[in-house]
Amino acid sequence: MRNLFAVLGLFVTALTAACGSSSHPKVAPDGGGMSRGAVKGDGAAEVGGRGGATGTGGTMGTGGAAGSDALVATGGVAGSDGPTAQGGTKIIDGPVASGGVEARDAPVGTGGGGARGTGGTTGAGGASGIAAPADNVAEVSVDFGLPNIGYLNGLFATVTVCVPGTGQCQTIDHVLVDTGSSGLRLLGSVLTLSLPAWTDDSGVALAQCTEFVSSFTWGPLRGADLKIAGEQASNIAIQVIDESTYPVPSDCTGTSTDTAETLRSNGIIGVGSLAQDCGTACAQPLGTRSANPGLYYACSSTKKGGCQATAVPVSKQVSHPVMLFSEDNNGTIIELPTVPANGATSVTGALVFGIGTRDNNGLGQATVLPLDNAGTFLTKYPANGNSSMAFVDTGSNAIYFLDSRTTQIPACTGMYSFLYCPSSTQSLSATNQDANGLVTITVNFSIANAKTLFTRVADVVFGNLGGPSVTPSSPGTGMGAYFDWGLPFYFGRNVFTSIEGQSTPVGTELFVAF
Repeated sequence: MRNLFAVLGLFVTALTAACGSSSHPKVAPDGGGMSRGAVKGDGAAEVGGRGGATGTGGTMGTGGAAGSDALVATGGVAGSDGPTAQGGTKIIDGPVASGGVEARDAPVGTGGGGARGTGGTTGAGGASGIAAPADNVAEVSVDFGLPNIGYLNGLFATVTVCVPGTGQCQTIDHVLVDTGSSGLRLLGSVLTLSLPAWTDDSGVALAQCTEFVSSFTWGPLRGADLKIAGEQASNIAIQVIDESTYPVPSDCTGTSTDTAETLRSNGIIGVGSLAQDCGTACAQPLGTRSANPGLYYACSSTKKGGCQATAVPVSKQVSHPVMLFSEDNNGTIIELPTVPANGATSVTGALVFGIGTRDNNGLGQATVLPLDNAGTFLTKYPANGNSSMAFVDTGSNAIYFLDSRTTQIPACTGMYSFLYCPSSTQSLSATNQDANGLVTITVNFSIANAKTLFTRVADVVFGNLGGPSVTPSSPGTGMGAYFDWGLPFYFGRNVFTSIEGQSTPVGTELFVAF
């Protein structure tokens, strides 16, 4: 059973036409997670999505040196560094400074050194700076997003796509970087290239319905060369989000997000932990007992009903683009600076390709947290409380976790009811661990009042935005309580994500590390 938790940023309502207008970007509660693998047929759950996450606007550590990022945040003095707990448990963030400002990026604690503690628990690792320009480093930004549309907490990159094997290329900006999915998806309304159809083994054109909890993207698969930074993946399958080529099938249901106004980006580049967007489940024959979720369609006609769900071999599926690079193809690193407690208008960071393949992408003293086959781990909240299924995801605009009854943090009222609105900023702690409990990492984080944050109308980047994982307007995902460590989790640290089946310095196991 394999699931893909692509909690994409589809949740910012329309902005007024000018950035300087009096209204702040608004967020809507539900867009839904993409399902992967055996979602419809075998009881696996889909994940409700949240908006695209934001990078934070603090400054890098001096010189980018490991463990040198504990900076003074706006409005307060940086707190003390997070110590290394006995047994090597890693404290990721320094505690909240006086005045309620969170001090990020605790340096390596004394004696921790990143070494494995007793029973396999890892020691303190320390954070790193942002990579200098290189041919395996793509600049990413968290900013306003598309003009006159806007995005709250959206992480964006620029990609170049080409007709395979030619110099006919197009560069596309504001493509959402999503560590919760795999594959490249671009709006057909943005593409000016004529890309060749991607076909099954019989030569029939393929299309895909990417379903979310309450929305979907639909469109044909095309072949393309992808270039980003100095890396290239040749002749890969991408989804062109477009309803004009083939009519939407009747079993592709939900709210369409096939335009710039609804997707709020020019596309999505999925750089998560899974090799394909579906995997072996979508290669199985369809039928009443099949685990095939029916994401792929063979389109023999442009007429209504001309696309029928079909099995597609793994080699023909939309795949992780980084895995298809000729080098630096075993994983990625998202590197983002810290953000002031009251938010920022924009920040820039780096998307680094490869893990341990060059001088600029080594694991260093980062703590490796093994994942299960679905790319998930466990989070205990409070740090000694009950465990919930968890995942990291730059495509989520907040840290979504549990509910107000469990956290004792009040939800906002009105249109922001899917976010938390504590009376004062809350300093919280949770413990991330692998399924076997051998590696544990304590993460300190903070949750501010969303409505208070949004009073600064120019700011679209927040490092302390959170909300319940099941909200009144999204009344159930079938998952129970879960932890969605959205983009705020990425601020002030470097987060490594390995790709399944690819060899890294620690083997072929799936992991995140930070």
